[in-house]
Amino acid sequence: MKSTRSILALVLMLVALASCQKSGVSTAYSEKTGWKYNDEKRGFYNVQTKYDERIPYGTVYISTNTSVKGLNGDPVSTQSDALKRRVGISGFYMDEFEVTNIDWREYVRWITLVYAHEPRRILMAMPDETVWREELAYNEPLVQSYYIHVAYGYYPVVGVSWKQATEYCQWRTDRANERILIDKKIIDYTDLQTVNENIQGDPENPYAYAFYTPYKATYMRANVGDDYPDLDGVVYDCPFRLPTEAEWEFAAYGTYVEKQNAPEGMTYPWEGAQLREMYDKKKKGQFLANFMRGAGDPIGMTNELGTPTVPVDFFPPNSFGLYNMAGNVNEWVLDVYRSTSNRQVNEINPFRGNEYESDSAYAETLLERLPYMEQDVRDSMRNVLINEKKFKLSGKDVRNFMDGDLQTSIADSIWNPEYASPIERANMISDENRVYKGGSWKDRAIWMNPAKRRWLNQNKSTNDIGFRCVMSAVGGVAVK
Repeated sequence: MKSTRSILALVLMLVALASCQKSGVSTAYSEKTGWKYNDEKRGFYNVQTKYDERIPYGTVYISTNTSVKGLNGDPVSTQSDALKRRVGISGFYMDEFEVTNIDWREYVRWITLVYAHEPRRILMAMPDETVWREELAYNEPLVQSYYIHVAYGYYPVVGVSWKQATEYCQWRTDRANERILIDKKIIDYTDLQTVNENIQGDPENPYAYAFYTPYKATYMRANVGDDYPDLDGVVYDCPFRLPTEAEWEFAAYGTYVEKQNAPEGMTYPWEGAQLREMYDKKKKGQFLANFMRGAGDPIGMTNELGTPTVPVDFFPPNSFGLYNMAGNVNEWVLDVYRSTSNRQVNEINPFRGNEYESDSAYAETLLERLPYMEQDVRDSMRNVLINEKKFKLSGKDVRNFMDGDLQTSIADSIWNPEYASPIERANMISDENRVYKGGSWKDRAIWMNPAKRRWLNQNKSTNDIGFRCVMSAVGGVAVK
């Protein structure tokens, strides 16, 4: 009996000791100083410790992954600059569907109302409908009706340049955040006619620059005011943007990473190397994408719709739930085109964008992240950043890193003299050539392999290139 009581006492003591141990990270006290959070009488630091990520409308979460980037399982031997290599990609959200004509018309409508006094802005936002006009084809009905007619509302928008697509992403970010802030009564709703009247009389009005300014700073500074609350988890934590080439390629294949193993070798965004459904008995034999099967034989024209493109949800989605990641229209991605892009990139989140923010510009964003202060205090801090921390106009300029210089060009020619065509070599140091991927209604099947890549000047548009948006996932974990 005595032995039993001793064992029981020991167990109770161990339980008591275990109960004194912290389970996980404390959200009430500082782990390092012991001071209490969010307590004016017993602390000095207000911090938000609970976080629920806001999932963007119309998107699918693509989890953190590792994948083989580059040419996989192409049944046709073709020249390619998509060398195979394994890369890691952080989690992100991607649009379920390509951006449609209705989506774009909503965008143009907003610009028409807000900038009614600036017709140039309106015209610059319009898609080029004449992309349907070709030398030896009668496509005038498409020129006149494809973008504007109700019958084509849920077809992918075309005639949009890379630059227009990136501006749409920024506009979408601002509008999505604005709606959230209005719904939460952080800012008031103002009809767009009134906004237009206000910015005509006051060029310093927030809406005069809301269309082009950084997404979160726009609302913190311009609309919410000096006493804005912490907006983390309230508005979207990242802006909408075009996907990087690596993000787009992984999402197109739709391959799930299981037990840290990522499959490789797929040819198209579906299982197998066939262009027709092979496994579903009810749909067996049906085509899985909209492409040019042969000379004069486009799938879109031979289905019941009788149109070159098809609605964005016409064909089955891939394993991630993304529609038309092959065929229908090609899609812009964020990267600058280089024939050597797959070799000269990082192993994690590979991207060549040739984007650069000067250190002095970064200093300004650093000041914006600090609590509100008087202008003279801000000026003093700015002087410290520039004079003592040496934030200058130059800084670490990473544009065209290891690309386009003489040494790199010689190495490329030794590596593979036929790596790029003469036209590609002549254009490979242009920062205005952007990558597009996916194949379209006018392409042969080989271009539907997600690894295939082509380029076009960022200011040009065609009748077979559209796009979809993505958003980075903060923390890499999505709330389902």
